[in-house]
Amino acid sequence: MDSHAFLQNLAVVLCVAAVATVVFQRLRQPVVFGYLLAGLIVGPYLPVPLVADPQTVRALSELGVILLMFSLGLEFSIRKLVQVSQKAGAVALFECSVMVSVGYFVGQMLGFTRMESIFAGAITGISSTTIIVKAFQEQNVKGRVTELVFGILIIEDLIAIFLLTILTTIARSGTVSPGDLAITAVRLVMFLAALIGFGILTVPRAIRAV
Repeated sequence: MDSHAFLQNLAVVLCVAAVATVVFQRLRQPVVFGYLLAGLIVGPYLPVPLVADPQTVRALSELGVILLMFSLGLEFSIRKLVQVSQKAGAVALFECSVMVSVGYFVGQMLGFTRMESIFAGAITGISSTTIIVKAFQEQNVKGRVTELVFGILIIEDLIAIFLLTILTTIARSGTVSPGDLAITAVRLVMFLAALIGFGILTVPRAIRAV
């Protein structure tokens, strides 16, 4: 795609998002809902003559999620996560377990196969960190409750990574044994521990050096 087409798609996305922002602010509704509506408008599935290139929009959306998660990482420290880990971990495990079970049973009621029901449960079991963070920023929600909610969301993200790993294995092989599950979990924990440790030791020093 040339630069002209990219700028044209970017202009369409930004203009529709700007109009949605103003409308939802006037209606005193979360602006993130306006962004969802703007995505529907510029998408190829509604009869609206404002269609943006799906590949360009996908790239922009991934960049936006990266920046939003980066800003969340700047505001939340490991020390705060440890402080709320007991409550946040219990809530996150309970919520994910309930929602995965509900998604699984709903899938069974709809006639899905067992594998499809498992995937449906995994889809419904994880909250959207980006949506909640954006809503908190708009409503200027701060304090202890914010730290607790962020802790729950971060733990849910870790659970989501675990579910993606397990489901990818199941999708490839069709089944997974308890031993394979345990090995996968240990590898994932070791990888995350090494990644977090490396990031804590190197990233702050690199930023200060720059």
